Amino acid sequence: MDVSYIQDPSHGMISSNSKKAQVEVIVVPFPCHSHLNQLLQLSCLISSSYNIPVHYATTATHLRQVKLRFNSQTHLQNPNIYFHEFPTPPFLSPPPNPNTSSKFPSHLQPSFDASIQLRDPVADLLLEISNTATRVVVIHDSPMAYVVQDIATIPNAESYIFSPISAFYMYLPRFAGKGIEQ
Repeated sequence: MDVSYIQDPSHGMISSNSKKAQVEVIVVPFPCHSHLNQLLQLSCLISSSYNIPVHYATTATHLRQVKLRFNSQTHLQNPNIYFHEFPTPPFLSPPPNPNTSSKFPSHLQPSFDASIQLRDPVADLLLEISNTATRVVVIHDSPMAYVVQDIATIPNAESYIFSPISAFYMYLPRFAGKGIEQ
């Protein structure tokens, strides 16, 4: 069989006879609105600007929420974005306590704890996509590292942590140490 190769400017030599997708992206957001929304916006940007298939993976509840709140419904129709809904076990959802001394939204902690159950379905999705793609890129929130830890076992997969914090905020403590007023 004659295999011909073509030069791909961003990925080097690829077989023109190959049926595998070059790159596919899996996005695993932390189940909190601000994280869900930012990573969905990033997914839309990647899929529409670079024509790369993006798999957005989260719980069914959180996927419904982010789709309803998303600011651009037309971007959700992009054929390169695939939504994967994973079930989570039932969990208690206490009401917020307005009188708490802590600013942490502790009423959401059971939801965060339930997200631990996403490891197996995300690992299955990663394995499935890694069999059909040359390269799999996983973008996840840092609190979801335990969910995507199986990346280490997939040779054609790599992961990147998405930081929803602004660059200015990240470097502010460094300025404070150098005598620059805040």
